[in-house]
Amino acid sequence: MIKLDHVTIRTRDLSATLRFYEHFLSLRPGWRPPFSIGGAWLYPDGGDYPIVHVIETDEVLAGMRDHIAFRVTGLAAYLDKVKAAGCDYMAIPVPGISLVQVQHRDPNHVLVEATFEDEPIEAADIRDSAVA
Repeated sequence: MIKLDHVTIRTRDLSATLRFYEHFLSLRPGWRPPFSIGGAWLYPDGGDYPIVHVIETDEVLAGMRDHIAFRVTGLAAYLDKVKAAGCDYMAIPVPGISLVQVQHRDPNHVLVEATFEDEPIEAADIRDSAVA
């Protein structure tokens, strides 16, 4: 068995990063060991382990990442939040399967993808352009 344990995001603005992940994905800070560097561990509702680690640092690295993706529910409400926040976003049905992907960027310019299964998207909500 293999599963992804967590993703780590380095940030110069911890509070903006925490607000973003709580607002869009309902991830909330929880227990974190008393490390010498600031940060937070973010837990999903009802989750018993953190899936996003945030490290507060001035050394933000570009690295070789493309995006992080979360399987979530509530497509219409999620799109409402994205639109209300004025985010540049992409929202597309995945050809051949019953998934819809919504992509936009967090305050650290990390591309975040929210994937919805068996939740059709309204034609007016489709945006098929890359997120800058």
